[in-house]
Amino acid sequence: MKIVIDTDPGTDDALAIMMALNSPGVEVLGLTTVGGNASLADTTRNALSILERLGRTEIPVSRGAARPLHGAFRYGYHFHGAGGLTVRLPAPTTEPIESRAPEFIIQHARSIPGHLVLIALGPLTNVARAIAREPHLVDWLREIVVMGGAVEVPGNVTPAAEFNAYNDPAAANAVFSSGIPVTLVGLDVCNEVTVERDDAAWLSEDSSLAPLARTILGNWFSNDESRTGYSLCDPLAMAAAVQPGLLTLLDAVVDVDAGDGDRYGKTTARYGDGHVRVASNVRVRDAKDLIHGLLKVQ
Repeated sequence: MKIVIDTDPGTDDALAIMMALNSPGVEVLGLTTVGGNASLADTTRNALSILERLGRTEIPVSRGAARPLHGAFRYGYHFHGAGGLTVRLPAPTTEPIESRAPEFIIQHARSIPGHLVLIALGPLTNVARAIAREPHLVDWLREIVVMGGAVEVPGNVTPAAEFNAYNDPAAANAVFSSGIPVTLVGLDVCNEVTVERDDAAWLSEDSSLAPLARTILGNWFSNDESRTGYSLCDPLAMAAAVQPGLLTLLDAVVDVDAGDGDRYGKTTARYGDGHVRVASNVRVRDAKDLIHGLLKVQ
């Protein structure tokens, strides 16, 4: 499976990237960065630093949107830590490529029509801009796996809205209405797959997790003593791309509220038809085992 990861690292983005690089049969063609969890400068630096830390600097990083289609991003530094990660990585020695994210996505989709899977882990601004620029993406992309939305559960930014959907509802609507097959992995299932503070298999010194993954998670808990569980949102989206049978998916037409009011960013699904498959249930134990397995020291 050939993938491009559109990402705003971000602690759970970092884990998802590590999973992709450890997944047999998955080829990561590149990372495209977007603002969201942190500023575009920080997310791009984090993407480069993560790849350098993992010895995968041959994978290109393409910069994308610094702001949503309208307004400005609401960053998540309070959750992910200073700079967007809970660990301070050395400044990267590599640079992002010249080609910007929408064109990078279009180029790769055009080169392998019907085969590219786009894994979208942040606000959907880059993806929406690519679709607006190249309508043929509806035929060229095999699928977009999106981490975002809260359909039947409360949001994590407001009672109505999940972070990625809230940060660019107009872009989300452009993607969900594009006709491209979308798998939507939202808080409905992400909140079921967690690492707990006392989960020794993940956090203890003799854990088989890769040191970077263990440090990211351990520092996240250490940064706030009130935290009891870490939702594996982006890792679950990556797991769903690698092993789709982990989720129960329902066909739907999906839209995100972009109007004024307290429902701003609310994701709504009308089930029965449509190009979006909404995750309604997850095999929790299997999902967590797969994520753990792909984050082990290799």
